[in-house]
Amino acid sequence: YDPFIPADAITKDGVKVVKDLDELYSTCQYVSLHIPANEKTKKSVCFELMSKMPKGGTIINTARKEVMDEGCLKRMLEERQDFKYISDIAPDCHADLLKYENRYYSTPKKQGAETSEANINAGLAAANQIVNFIKKGDKTFQVNK
Repeated sequence: YDPFIPADAITKDGVKVVKDLDELYSTCQYVSLHIPANEKTKKSVCFELMSKMPKGGTIINTARKEVMDEGCLKRMLEERQDFKYISDIAPDCHADLLKYENRYYSTPKKQGAETSEANINAGLAAANQIVNFIKKGDKTFQVNK
C-alpha cells in the first residue's frame, strides 16, 4: 500500500496492491513501516489498525518512532499475546515494553544510518556542501546564522 505510487507501478514488480490501510492490516501477517513522521503520520499506527492484524501479526518499524501511538502499542502487546513489534529505534515507553520479551524487540538508537555505505554517503554530502559554500557561497545547509 502506498498512497503516492500508482498501483500499476507497484504491480509491475509482482507486488499485490491493497486498496487501503484497513485491507493492509487485516490481511498481512507482517507490516513493515517506511513512512516519514509528519502531521498526517504521527501516531497513525493505532490500536484500531494493529488489532485488525491476523493472529501472530508483526509490525516492523524502520520508519520513525513517532508514527506509532505508544499508548496503543502498549495496549496491543498487553491484550494480544500473539502480537509482535520490532523496531530499529526504541520508543519512549521502551522500559515499559521490556516485560514483553520474545514479542518486543528494539535497538537503543536509530540504525538506519549505521552502515558503512550510509557513512560514506553522509561524508560525501558534507564534503560537497563545504565545497559549494566555498566556491559558490551556497548557504543552503548553514546551521548557525
